[in-house]
Amino acid sequence: MSGTTQVRPEPGEGMAMLRSLLDPQSVAIIGATPELGRIGGIPLAGLLAHDFPRERILLVNPKYDAIEGIPCYPDIASLPWTPDLAIVAVVAPVAIASLYALDTLGVPAAVVFAAGFGEDPTDGGARLEAELRAFLAQSTMHVAGPNTMGVANIREGICASFLTTLAEDLPKGPLALIGQSGNSVSMMAADARDFGLGMSYFVSTGNETSVEFSRYCEHFLADPGTGAVLGYCEQLRDGPAFLDVAVRLREAGKPMFLAKVGRSDKAREATLSHTGAMAGNAAVHDAVFGQLAIAACRDPAEVMDMARLWATGAKVTRPGVCIVSLSGAGCAFLADMFADAGVPVPSLSSTAQAALSAIIPSYGMVSNPIDLTGNVINDMSQLRAVMEVLATVEEVDCIVIYIMGSLLDAAAPILMDMRRKTDKLIVALDPSHAQSAPALRAAGVEVFTDSLRTAASLATFLDWRQAWAAPLWRPRAVPPTPMPGWIADLVRGGRRTLNEAEVKRLLADAGISVVSESVAVDEAEALRAADAIGYPVALKLLSNEIAHKSDIGGVELGIGDTTALRAAWARIMDNAQRQRSDAAIEGMVVQAMAQGPEFLIGLTRDATFGAVLTVGLGGVYTELFRDVSLRVLPVDRGMVEGMLAELRCAPLLEGYRGQPQADREALVSMILALADFFERHPFLAELELNPVIVGARGCTAVDGLAAIAGQ
Repeated sequence: MSGTTQVRPEPGEGMAMLRSLLDPQSVAIIGATPELGRIGGIPLAGLLAHDFPRERILLVNPKYDAIEGIPCYPDIASLPWTPDLAIVAVVAPVAIASLYALDTLGVPAAVVFAAGFGEDPTDGGARLEAELRAFLAQSTMHVAGPNTMGVANIREGICASFLTTLAEDLPKGPLALIGQSGNSVSMMAADARDFGLGMSYFVSTGNETSVEFSRYCEHFLADPGTGAVLGYCEQLRDGPAFLDVAVRLREAGKPMFLAKVGRSDKAREATLSHTGAMAGNAAVHDAVFGQLAIAACRDPAEVMDMARLWATGAKVTRPGVCIVSLSGAGCAFLADMFADAGVPVPSLSSTAQAALSAIIPSYGMVSNPIDLTGNVINDMSQLRAVMEVLATVEEVDCIVIYIMGSLLDAAAPILMDMRRKTDKLIVALDPSHAQSAPALRAAGVEVFTDSLRTAASLATFLDWRQAWAAPLWRPRAVPPTPMPGWIADLVRGGRRTLNEAEVKRLLADAGISVVSESVAVDEAEALRAADAIGYPVALKLLSNEIAHKSDIGGVELGIGDTTALRAAWARIMDNAQRQRSDAAIEGMVVQAMAQGPEFLIGLTRDATFGAVLTVGLGGVYTELFRDVSLRVLPVDRGMVEGMLAELRCAPLLEGYRGQPQADREALVSMILALADFFERHPFLAELELNPVIVGARGCTAVDGLAAIAGQ
């Protein structure tokens, strides 16, 4: 893939941009209070709990002379020096005035806790939002929020948040936590504490009126102490910036584990094409996350599960698991759960099975799952012997051992020792809360307590590992190609869509194979066209105002002679008159018949991430089955092959049920050509070919539609 043309910060530049906000050396609290359990007091309690130097703390509140022995000033103008960061813990109207006063003092960064701005649908909220934006337009200050729980540098003990958890002695380490919901990111922080996962930063982004999600990620990228980014997001406001920083995080070996919510919301309002209706927000985000090797998690808890599994340091390249239990029932239900989650449970080699059979009683299982039987309770050395065999197998890199409570405690030394000897991921499933769980985690053996959560989280983790191992994808900028003159003439006449014949003219000019056809304005022209093309033919209504002709009986196929053609013409015209008398009819398309499986190739422009390719089952059942795969452009041959492999209808290309094998290579080439064409023609808002018929040799665009972007 060609590289992005966006300007990248120089080394350290991303760090410098938000240093005052996330790595301040001095802090002022506006609205400080001696009641350390209130919003104006919790940040001070957090700073003091981590021994932040008192001489580098400034407090502002006219009600007090001092708080906790630290001088308190009546207003911002009275402050004796300029701090790096101001925590604004006052109500929204006062917060705006405070920002202006801080800006006059030269304060480079602020955290605004108050709500009641853009998230408030009232006139008052709109007014405050406008006032905040007016301030930001004339200031260089970096403002976290508003409507934020705050930020914290956990490594340095700098708390600019009213989350009380951050005042605790938290484990320090490589995980940067960021969320567009304060509650969700605080849940992640509590999980990290409970699981002993070390953190570098805590960021509640709030409304992101000033500092957007991706800019915080720039800071994490530049920070040498951050090794992974864990997040919760509801909306990515700057698509190009997110794509750019996500690519560079991957280049730096820093994974992102994100929960993106909104999957159950209806997609954007249906657009002209099937593609537009199916390429909804959630589907596009899934495609983006897959291409960027971002683990797409269902909720904050699963984000933390990804961090737990990643923190083991295990090297996982294969997608399956090996299940080990001392219960046949445990083997059975875990096998079902992993199958339901889409995780393979591959049979082990005959060599491995023979080695295991020499250890496990004959009434056990050795193929995978592996039933140790209750005999292991009397002789834990059997577990060690089994684990030594599994450490060498090639079929799986992940071993899930279902063993509970005191038995896990007894097995813990063996599992910890084996983890030191192998890079395989070892996960213990223990619903009884063994005492050895913290020691196991510290040794790189992760412990789960719920079987469904184990299966679901491992499925996400193993999928992420496959994406992480794939070639790096990059966005790119493509020089635009001017709009053809004949389309410009249509636009000047008020047109914003192209009919079927016009789409195929556009594609034929680009060298994309289209079906042999002719436009007829009356029955006589249709008869002459059919004679020239050769029967059988298809007859299709041509109207710029009717996108889906088959829905109103506007398509007839396999017309074998002149009598049938006349009858088909009459039926289609009658259907159009009865169902769409308001639509202008330009005539009909007489078209050669083509045979083969039907596919859809569609392209739209997502408001956040740009051009999106959709490939899937074509024909009249496209929206019924919604068997589609999406990618954000650009794509290469390997990516298109991967898209086809994801489709349930993919076997149609291989000659399903005695049908001839279809020309898969021709379909891939057409998809690539159409994607490249769409990238280079930004005047197209949507472009869809449906169906594309894939024959034994070559493939042909049979029908299509397009929408022209607004100026």
